[in-house]
Amino acid sequence: MQIISVPTVFTCKTPSAGWLNLAQVRQVMDDEDNQTIVVVWHNGDTQVFHGENAIAILSALKEAAQRCECNYRTKNRRLT
Repeated sequence: MQIISVPTVFTCKTPSAGWLNLAQVRQVMDDEDNQTIVVVWHNGDTQVFHGENAIAILSALKEAAQRCECNYRTKNRRLT
C-alpha cells in the first residue's frame, strides 16, 4: 500500500455521490476491474462506491499520487 500525503482538502466530484474530500481517506480497496471500491475514512467508517463513482475516485487518487511524486535530487540540484 502506498501512502500519499495530500493537502487538508483534496476534493473529488463524483457523478452521483457529490463532492468528496479525499484528504479524509485512510484506505481504498478496489476489485480487479475497478468497478467497485471500498473507502475507509479517517474515522474508521467504510463506504462502498460503484461504477462511475469508483472510477472518478480512483482517477482523482492517481492524480494526487502524481502530484506528490517528486525527484528531490533534481529539485534540489544547484544550477551552475
